[in-house]
Amino acid sequence: MKLNEKKISDFFKIINEKKIKSVFQPIVSLKTGEIVSFEALSRITLESCPINIEELFKIANTLEQSWKLDQLCRKCAIKTSQQMPLGKKLFINVDANILLDQDFVQGFTKEYLKKYHLDSNNIVFELSETTSIEDKHLFKQAVRHYRSQGFEIAIDDVGSGYSNLNRINHTQPEYLKLDRELIQDIHLNKDKHTMVEVMVNYCKEMNYKLIVEGIETKEELECLIQLGVEYGQGYYLKKPIDNFEDLLPDIKETIKKLYKKYKKTLDIPTIDSLCHFPCTLKTYQNINNAYQLFEENNTTQRIYIINDEGHYLGYLKRENMLCNLDAAESNLFKDSLIVPSHLPIKNVCQLFLENEHSRFYEDIIVLKNQCFYGIVTIKDLLKYLIK
Repeated sequence: MKLNEKKISDFFKIINEKKIKSVFQPIVSLKTGEIVSFEALSRITLESCPINIEELFKIANTLEQSWKLDQLCRKCAIKTSQQMPLGKKLFINVDANILLDQDFVQGFTKEYLKKYHLDSNNIVFELSETTSIEDKHLFKQAVRHYRSQGFEIAIDDVGSGYSNLNRINHTQPEYLKLDRELIQDIHLNKDKHTMVEVMVNYCKEMNYKLIVEGIETKEELECLIQLGVEYGQGYYLKKPIDNFEDLLPDIKETIKKLYKKYKKTLDIPTIDSLCHFPCTLKTYQNINNAYQLFEENNTTQRIYIINDEGHYLGYLKRENMLCNLDAAESNLFKDSLIVPSHLPIKNVCQLFLENEHSRFYEDIIVLKNQCFYGIVTIKDLLKYLIK
């Protein structure tokens, strides 16, 4: 980035004279209309300054002054957040590139919170990038650093050019924030509609909280509520301001009415509601344990095998094990239908009927967070369908 003398001068004047203020935009429950968190955003207060906050961070990166700017913005946000209502979380944007800054001070935020008698449990760091980071280890380092101090993590701009899905897998954050480009005119765009629907189901399965940014119209809001998105922010709900006001009553009422309108379709029973939790064995346990379990439990017909990470490997049948104790590996059956726990029951039924390998005496394996969760029998499905 090429810089002229005026921009460089303005940058250092902003830093040295602390010409930054914090404004706050609420993150809202799209079920109740209640504010659950506030995101702190920075604004420049230097008079006659043509630079906006996004450009300011790019200048900081070019001048290798990222940490000084980040530190100033963070201090301002934490100090101002003392007026935030109790029980709300504060989201603070952090550029992962600051970990490359030689002036970066670990533990600074924790100490600054103590100064204002605030708790790290109420702080969520939004990890974002002003420039692309190729090294995935840097993001992991950022997450470890903040988690070790009790902070929660959000990945910002999911779906944008910089952010990618591999980073989510590497960091396993508490929150995902969808980029506003995916939200704009979503009610008119089938591709965006489908992508957000996929993300809703993905977050349910992985136990992430999904937040959408950039809600600017009632039509976008309605589409997102219909898709089951739980949290949102945007100008339609409330613009960033320098205090912690509640939503306007008519906006809150609109959210409640829209959620009520789609609640029946959103409350579709999922397959985990029918789960049984059968006998399991870890792979490191001796196979004699399986034989013993079958001997001690006359009603147990199958034992499900998982590895140390909880991933499902297959199951053993009573009749095979008792006949041939030494052939446990060859007796491991792996042909069951496997489904995620968040899948609606009707979808599971459809998958079962469409699967040419499905058998009516086989159990359906249910996974949660990619790990073995339980089983559902075909009898369970039939009972549910005819009740």
